[in-house]
Amino acid sequence: MVDASLRVTVLNEMMDLRKQHKMSIVFITHDLGQAYYMSDRVLVMYHGQIVEQVPVEEVLLQLQHDYTKRTMSDVPLLHGRQSMLQKAD
Repeated sequence: MVDASLRVTVLNEMMDLRKQHKMSIVFITHDLGQAYYMSDRVLVMYHGQIVEQVPVEEVLLQLQHDYTKRTMSDVPLLHGRQSMLQKAD
């Protein structure tokens, strides 16, 4: 586990590399806030099966599966849903 400042540094570096080299990154996480920050598309897996696949802009609008809804409710307001809601508007 890395501390928050190192995590931000690593995520920003990954985003810079992605942009600089025009490459894709498969980013696997349980943190939907980080997934939202890093991704163009979000795929949610439950018991080894993809249960949701939406563009990141629609992740708050089209939550269908109960697991996704529960996972989204676990995102802290401080860094997650609040900023995600603002980005989606």
